[in-house]
Amino acid sequence: MKNELILLCHAATHAMKAGSFPTLDDPIEHLERPRLSALASAYVPDRVITSPSLAAVETGRAFGVGMSTDVQWSDLDHGRWHGRSLKEIYDEEADALSAWLSEPDSAVHGGESLEALQARVRSALDTQRHSGVTLISTHAIVVKVALAVVLEAPLAGVYKMDLEPLSAITLTRSDHTWRLRYKPLV
Repeated sequence: MKNELILLCHAATHAMKAGSFPTLDDPIEHLERPRLSALASAYVPDRVITSPSLAAVETGRAFGVGMSTDVQWSDLDHGRWHGRSLKEIYDEEADALSAWLSEPDSAVHGGESLEALQARVRSALDTQRHSGVTLISTHAIVVKVALAVVLEAPLAGVYKMDLEPLSAITLTRSDHTWRLRYKPLV
């Protein structure tokens, strides 16, 4: 049984470009649509699962196949920092921001820690038992944490990863083990 997951970082939003923490209703930037169309022709999934965020849903729609939403693939809960700029948080809570950017167990914003996100992503990966190819439109931090889970890497390693909007990783499942798979688009 072939079981393949394509974890796709959703298209860029204005909040991302402005250096702000996201909200659930951030739409993708119009300039991203041509890039998204090109990507949609490169991947042909059997199904699409998205985070509930508008940007993830809009990204997922581009693939033109059956789509569902799963809260397990939601963005990290940024608590009271939702919608606020990084500069504003830095000016008001520099120590808290520093802790959040370096300590996986930190939830100083009143939201979710990376450790809590890791548990949620691990559970989401465990429930992915569909045969065929599933594309998951989600958030960069979720993809980074999934990489750490699959590679059994220290969670602090996510602080050293940069994933651009519309970048993707592919995971394949063999028995009960996920593996990172690199395959060129061309």
